This record gives sequence, C-alpha cells and structure tokens, in this order.
Amino acid sequence: MKLTPIAIALATLALSACGGGDSGSNASTAPGTNVPAAQTVSGVAATGAAMQGATVTLMDASGKSVDCPANATTGAFQCTVTGLTAPFVLSAAGNVADSQATLIALSASAGTQTINITPITNAIAATIVGDNPSKLLGNTGLLQSKVTAQTVSSTVAAYAAALADLLAATGNTGVDLISGPLTAGAPGLDRLLDQVKVNVLPDGSVQISSVAGASSDTPAQLQLSPGVAPQPSDKASLPSVATINGNPVSNLPTASDLVALQTALNQCFAGSTGAARTGGSVPVCGQIFVDDVANGALINGVPSAYLNNGLTADKEFGPALGGGAPGLFADDAMNNASFSLPEIIRVTSSSGDTLWVKLAWTRADGLRDGMQQHVQVAVQPAARASGDNGWRIVGNQRAVFTKVNANAQKWDWLNSATAMTGTNAFVDSINMQVGIVDAAGTPVDFAIVTGPGLRNGVFLQPSSGTCDTLNIRAQIGASQTPAQLAALTRQSACRNNFRLAGVAQDPANQGSFTWPGDAPRNNTAWAKPQLTASELATITPFSAYTIAIYQGGVTSQPSKTYTVRLRTPSPSPDALRQYTWQDISQATRDILTPGTASTFAGGPTLPVTWTTKAGVPFVKRVNVQIRSTMSGQPTVFVNGVGRASPAAPGTTLTLNVAGDQGTAFPAVTGWTGTQDMSFTNMSWADPLDLNFTTSVEYDR
Repeated sequence: MKLTPIAIALATLALSACGGGDSGSNASTAPGTNVPAAQTVSGVAATGAAMQGATVTLMDASGKSVDCPANATTGAFQCTVTGLTAPFVLSAAGNVADSQATLIALSASAGTQTINITPITNAIAATIVGDNPSKLLGNTGLLQSKVTAQTVSSTVAAYAAALADLLAATGNTGVDLISGPLTAGAPGLDRLLDQVKVNVLPDGSVQISSVAGASSDTPAQLQLSPGVAPQPSDKASLPSVATINGNPVSNLPTASDLVALQTALNQCFAGSTGAARTGGSVPVCGQIFVDDVANGALINGVPSAYLNNGLTADKEFGPALGGGAPGLFADDAMNNASFSLPEIIRVTSSSGDTLWVKLAWTRADGLRDGMQQHVQVAVQPAARASGDNGWRIVGNQRAVFTKVNANAQKWDWLNSATAMTGTNAFVDSINMQVGIVDAAGTPVDFAIVTGPGLRNGVFLQPSSGTCDTLNIRAQIGASQTPAQLAALTRQSACRNNFRLAGVAQDPANQGSFTWPGDAPRNNTAWAKPQLTASELATITPFSAYTIAIYQGGVTSQPSKTYTVRLRTPSPSPDALRQYTWQDISQATRDILTPGTASTFAGGPTLPVTWTTKAGVPFVKRVNVQIRSTMSGQPTVFVNGVGRASPAAPGTTLTLNVAGDQGTAFPAVTGWTGTQDMSFTNMSWADPLDLNFTTSVEYDR
C-alpha cells in the first residue's frame, strides 16, 4: 500500500503521540516532558537531470521561511519544518543544462514528508493558483486560500490521468507525481521527467509535450489555460509511443541511455589540454565522434564522418583556423569542463537509434554553454569497450550552416524621434541563419526559407558588410521568382531575425505603435504586414522549415534543400509584457548615444554593462553592431559577439565585445549619413531553448 503525503504525516503524528519509535532520544529529558521529534521535508530538485547548484527555500502558511540545504550535484535537499504550519510552498532556483530555472512545489500537509520539486510540480502549482506559481512566494493569503488538501489531491489526480500512458510506459503507474521516488538514472519519476517537457508561462499557462509526441509525424502538445486542470482525454496529446513516417519507434530511448556519452565527454576533458584532446593522446576522446569508429566496427548505414552545419569535426572542434577562435575540444578554456547528461529533444529514426539532443557544459571558470547535436548508435556491439553502448556524435549531416529558432525581443529606442516601431516594443521573431559557404568552401549565392509564419517565404543573401551568415533581405512576394530575388542589391546589414509581430511595451502607448514592415518604412527584416494572431498560431513546437540554398549562379533550382525544425515558438507579443527581462545599463545606453559625455569614440572593443536580475536565466551572449558614415568616407558596418558568464542576482557585469575578425568598431560620434546606427543586445535562453533578447538601438 502506498501512503500519500497526508497519510504519512498523520502516521508520524500518531507514532509521536503514542510514544512510538526509539525512546533513547529522550533519555536526558525530565520526567513528564515530551520533546516532539524533529520534522523534515525532503526531496529532490530535478528537471530530468538533477538541478545543479539549487537553492531551495520553504515557506509556511504564516510566512516563516527556512533554507533547505541541497546537494549541488544530486539536487537532494532537506528542510526542518518542526513547528511550521501547513500549507507549504517550496521553491528551487538552480542550473538546468546551460540555462537557469525557478520551480515550485506545494504541500497541504504538515510534518515529515517527501516533496520533490520538478517541472511537473511547478505545473501543478500553476494550475492550483491559476497564475504564475512564483506569486505564492511571500504571499501567505494566496497560499492559505489556494493550497488545500482537496486542491492538491484533485490537481495531482488530473495530471496523473493526463500522463497515464507515459506513467505506464516509464514504470510509474500509481506513483505520486509530487512525492514519488526520484533519483537520477534510477527507476521512478526520473524516467518520466526524461520523457516530458513542461513549460509554465508567466500568466500560469502550462505547456506539456512528450519526447514521443515531439517525434511524431504530427507533433502533439497539451496547452492548459491558467487555472484549468487537464482532463483524462488530454492524454491523447501526450503519447508514449513515437512515430516516424507513420512507423512506431521500436525502442524509445531515455536520457540514461546516453550516460556513456556523458562519461566519455567528462573523462576526455578532465585534466587534459586542448592539444592533448585534439592530438589523440587522450584515448577516451575517441569514444565521442563517429569519425573514430574503427574500420569494420561501424553499423551499416551510419555516416562514417561527422558533418554538422558545413563543418567537419576537425573544423568545428579543432585548432583555430585563419585567426579564428579554437573549437570546443582545442580550447584550453574548456580544460576540466563538466558535461551534463545529454537531454533528448527528439527521436529521429523509427528504430530509436538516432536522436536530436542537447549537450551542455560548465567550464572551470563558470561559463556555461550548450549545443544541439545529432547522435546515433554507431558501433557494432562486439566492438564496444566496457561501458560503451555505442552512441556517437554524427552531426546533422548538412553541408551548409542552417539554423532556425524563435526569439522574443524587448526593444528600446534610444532616439525617440526615430523609434522604428513608434515606441518601445515587444516583438516576436524567427532567427534564421544560413552560412555564406558550404563544407567545400563554395559560396552560397542566396537562400529561400519557407514555413509557418513566413507566408511566401523569406529571401536571404550575402551582405556587403562583415557577416558570417546571410543577411535577411526581403519577404518574398507572391509572384517573385528566384532569379528576380537574386538581382536585388546587397545590403550592409547582418540581419538574422525576421520580425513577425509586436506590441507597445506599455499598453497605454499602443496607439503610438507602428510596424516598420509597412510603408513608408518598409524595413526588409519585418513581415509586411505583421502577422495576425491566427498566423502566429500556426507556429507550433517542432514546426518544419525548408531552407533552399542556391549556388554557382543557378537560379532555376536549389543546389541543396534542408528541413530544419523549430524547437519552441515564442509566446504572443501581448504575453511578453508579463515576462521579467534583463536590462542593459544606462552607461551602455549613453555610450551608444551621440552627444553624451561618454559617447563611443571607436575602438576594437565596446563595453556592455548590466546588473543581473533574479528569476531570469543569465545572459549568455552580447551582440554589438555599429553602422557609421563619416564625411567623405564609405559606410562602415561592424558586428561583434561576446559570451558572458553566469552571476548571482544583483551582480553588475561588464563584457568588452570585440569586432568580428578583429575589425575595430567605428565611432558613434561624427556621423554624417542618414542611416547611421548604434545597437547592442543581450540574449539568454530558457530550458526549452526559447531565446530572449533585450535590444537598445539609436537610429539617425
């Protein structure tokens, strides 16, 4: 028989009242004096993999808070709750792969009990409160009114019914979603968390998908409005069996199947140097890429060499070429880096032996990053060493760099007289990146991207400036041909974001909001006109985008065509008003503004400063762009990107961003052209790889 948390608490209290248990603890107590046994709440903070470096706090119904020491690696925590009053709200803030998250869990009962903190408990809390579950923190009135034994038990039961197929498939039938067994790599809720992706939006809406659903021909996702519990029929949206091209996946992997790859990565980088890793003197490094599989040991049909976005393993991960930065394996900054257990994003073969995964790591200096990769069972069983189950990184096997992801953007205009959207705005966009050459070094003439939200498609061509990827040049008209598009004049911009729709940041300023894609502004990287709500709704998780690449002067047909999937769409522009955003400092805004005392005078680097905020993933990257024209001189456009390390909330950071390929940024002072611009943005990603950006721009 399985005891619920309430039953466990009652049983504990009954034993205490009857004097049950070991009486030795009261040996020194005066006769007739009862000392209550210490009561604890314990559990694990995890998102599939354990939440690393978690800070766990518990608050009771009276507002008393206690810190709950957590193991930095396993996520296990324990809180002393002796004398505290139920209901309880627990929060865990910690590292999730290369991002950060804050999760909530609830209990309506007092006393000793197990309460795990996971994305599922966070969703349960959101449904119970009907709002952002973090609003329970510090709000005793909301906690007391919303969190009762009945609301907790009924909501848990509703989620269990919707997840019934996945619970059964992962061996968790009848397991409590809050208090069930949870240990990384062990049977229990860990296996469920590996198969379920949960996202709670700031308004309390809940999105749940399964790895199986993400891999099906028609990806499914359960969407719940604030305060609306799932229904038993909703389990159809959370399948436990993946299908590829109509065929069921015969063996659905779990993240634990990739632990050998994680182990090889950690052993490869532990105590080694970049030269040793790339020079072949660290044997375990040979258990990572498909290139190192010995002749005759490769499974039939598996690619014999890594190829990813136009790069071989040596080019992407090896020593620096042409003055560029070293690759991941050659970079001594990666010495002693620690890799998380790979996250399965999507299964891509009906045999379950090919996966789209997320690799994430933390460097010794604290900088955290990650990449999406394709892995495959590549080694014949008889040729595997002990502990090696044959998984290898194979790449996406595309000869040209191609990437599509969603971006939610907060836009502040430093020159209100030329605010591109009429006022400060929130904007949804799709980031589309296509390389300027293929794996053989052949230039890309142009590319056409089609898919949900892009109407007739978007045209990308090389820039006349210094850019590593094609520039978004135009939204394609209904009758435009590739030959007509190829004749368009190149621009100096390095635009990757195609803006879809937006709203004024302040609803009171909505009347001042304009859309630059419309006449007379006619900006080429903005949809014309902005997308409607129904058009935005067509962009769903794992929407497919076709990227047609044209080369060699041929416009009659593409030389290469790739299908690229969008992992997570952006929320609606209206919803972005409810998010918390990292912000660029006033000092940086002054640097980018002509006429201030600290206006940027030009140089190899530009400093960008911000103070980190709580409850928001840390800033990962900073981008700077300056387009400047001096009297009698041609226009100069320089782009630069820098990476940032995570820091505690309230920390002020400055990142000196260098111009691409060693090019110095021009001065913001002394502009004479009408298209001069200074721009910077900071970006971060949530655990589901949705990108957020805060941008500030001064336009002439």
